[in-house]
Amino acid sequence: MTTDQAQAVYAAEDLWSSKEPQARIRFGDWNEVWPFYWTLAERCREADMGDVKMPAVKPRKGALQAHYDATTATVFIPPYDKGGSWALTVGTAVHEFAHHVSPGAGHGPAFRQAMVDLVSALGWDGDLLADCYAQVGLTTSDKAEGITDRVSTLLTHADGKGRTAEEKKTFLEKAERLAAEHSINLALVRKKAADAGGHRAERPITGEMYSLMALPSVTFRNLAVELGSAVCRAHGVQCTIRGKSSYMTFYGFPEDVHLTELMLARVTPMMFEESELYLRTPEHRTSGVAGVSARITFCQNFAYEVGRRLREAVRQTEKTVGETLAITDGTVSTELVLREKAIEVADYVAYEFKRQGVKGSWSGSRTSNWSGTAADAGKESAKRANLYGRKELE
Repeated sequence: MTTDQAQAVYAAEDLWSSKEPQARIRFGDWNEVWPFYWTLAERCREADMGDVKMPAVKPRKGALQAHYDATTATVFIPPYDKGGSWALTVGTAVHEFAHHVSPGAGHGPAFRQAMVDLVSALGWDGDLLADCYAQVGLTTSDKAEGITDRVSTLLTHADGKGRTAEEKKTFLEKAERLAAEHSINLALVRKKAADAGGHRAERPITGEMYSLMALPSVTFRNLAVELGSAVCRAHGVQCTIRGKSSYMTFYGFPEDVHLTELMLARVTPMMFEESELYLRTPEHRTSGVAGVSARITFCQNFAYEVGRRLREAVRQTEKTVGETLAITDGTVSTELVLREKAIEVADYVAYEFKRQGVKGSWSGSRTSNWSGTAADAGKESAKRANLYGRKELE
C-alpha cells in the first residue's frame, strides 16, 4: 500500500465524516470505545460477516495517532487528557475496527471493503462511504486498485505491439494527466472536508532522504538532482540537496512527495541509458564535443523536457477539472484550492528550512563545451520517455 493511497483513504474518510453525522459522535474517553465495539461485533455477526470477536481497547501513550496491533488484537486510542480528543469519534473507532476484521490488508481494497461492510452493519449508508473512496480514485475491489491500476492500464496500451508513435504518445499523455488529476482531487477533497469541519486534514510532510549514492560519480549525481528538481517543481514539491548531491529530501503533500520519488526512481536510469546510447551515435562522434560535456548537455535538456511535459499535464488537468467543477459543483474553486495548497507548502518549507538552518542554493551541473546535437537528442528522448513505469506502480 503506497503512501499516497493511504493518505487518499484518510482524505476520503474525512469527507465521509463531514457527510455522515453519526461518524462525528464523540466518546468521553478511550474506555468508552469498548462498549461500542461490543455492539459493533454483535451487528457484524447479525449481518453474516462471520464470527467477529471484539478487539481489546487500551490507551495509547502518544496523542498523534490511533492504531491497531494485529499481534495482540488490540486497538490503541489516545486518551483525552493526552490530547486525544480528535481520535475519540465513532468514525475513528470504526476505522480501527476495520483493521481488526481485515488484518494485514493495510489500507488496501480489503480494508476499504471492511469499512463499507461495518458502516452498513451499523445501519448507515455504506454507499456514501464507497462514493467518497471513489472520489479520490480508490475502490473496494482487488480487481481495481484505484489510481495505480488505471494508470497501469493506460501504460499497457501505450506499450502494446503495433502502436504508432502518435498512439503511444496519446496513451502516455493520458497517464500523465490521470496522475496529475489524482493529486488535484485529493486537494479538493481536503478543502471540502476542512470547510465542513473535518479534523484530520493532511498537512505537508518532509520525505525520507532519497539517496543518489548508487550513481558512479558526482557528475552523475548532479544530473540526477537536475532531473529530481524538474520533477518535484512540476508536482508542487520543493527539495534540499545534501552531501555533494548525495541525497535529496522532498517537501510537500504526501501524494506529491510519493509521486516525485516514484518518478525519479523510474526516470533516472532511463535518462542515463539514453545518454549512453546517444554517445555511441555518429551525431556525437562527429560533433567534436567531449563525452562528459555531451552527457551533461543531453541530461540537462532531458530533465528540462521531462519537467515541461509534467507541468503541461498538470496545467491541462487543472483547466479540465476547473471547467468540470464550474458546471457540476459551483461551491469549490479549483484555482483557489490549488493556490491555498501552494501557500501551505511554501509556509511549511519556510518553517522547515529555518528550523534546519538551510541556506544557499544549488548551483547545478556545468560544462564549458555545450553540444547542440546532444541538447536536441536529450529533448527528443524525454518526449518519448514513459514517465510512469508499470513495475513501480504495481
